[in-house]
Amino acid sequence: MLIKVIYKFGYSQVVFTKEVVKTFVSYKQIKKNQHESGGILLGKVYKDLVLVDTVSEPSREDKSGRYYFFRNVKKAQKIIEDAWNNSQGERIYLGEWHTHPEAMPTPSIDDRKLLSNMLKDTRMEIEFLLMTIIGQSDNYVGVQQKGKKVIDPLSRVTSTDGIEITIYKNALEKISGFKVSGFINFAPTGYDIYNAALSQIFTGAINSIISLTSINEYILVMETGFIRFVIPNLKNEEERVHTLFNSMLIQIDMVVEEIRSKNFNQIIKYRFDASTIN
Repeated sequence: MLIKVIYKFGYSQVVFTKEVVKTFVSYKQIKKNQHESGGILLGKVYKDLVLVDTVSEPSREDKSGRYYFFRNVKKAQKIIEDAWNNSQGERIYLGEWHTHPEAMPTPSIDDRKLLSNMLKDTRMEIEFLLMTIIGQSDNYVGVQQKGKKVIDPLSRVTSTDGIEITIYKNALEKISGFKVSGFINFAPTGYDIYNAALSQIFTGAINSIISLTSINEYILVMETGFIRFVIPNLKNEEERVHTLFNSMLIQIDMVVEEIRSKNFNQIIKYRFDASTIN
């Protein structure tokens, strides 16, 4: 499913981890008379990223049929509370997922009511919830936001969106991390030297900082087509980290310049952000 794990959500992205995607795929309703399956979405919310890294799976307490799925409320609440407590409040309830026995799924009236009610009743300080529906050929991902009556579908990040690079700076104008999302199509997957080069630059910067500095507290999300690396507190390593990040920027500029010199019509968005720390 590769790049299909990343969806656009305004300025942010919604990213599903590989483990979550594998769970979704395992419950596809591709067999005759196979019941619907479902559960809840759990993960972490940052200023410009919604990370879905955990999902609950169907249990004996749930009720299901070919065209319906009702999860057990008490069991789901216990899962939410355990996730919250075990992560010191970082992992929260993000919404619902279930399957549909159709190729291109869309939310039913019951789906819309469920998400609207959950958003209204949740005790979490969150302004939205996600609805993920796994179809036989494609998936649906939508968001219900407070104050809105409908679930808005989210679109995937594709090669036509290019690569978006954000460089984070802290209050002292020191680089504290980066986010890179998307990909560019110069050649078939596995043969594209520019995607590979950029990936190597970013992962190399991360590895250098971890191995050559005393920084041991950081936020790292790395999925296919997506990397986000943030150091909340540079401590006394500002200059060393700054040097390594500057080296990364120089390498990025070299790759971007070569792409442009060959007149490739590929999109690379590059910006600095001093407002996002974690």
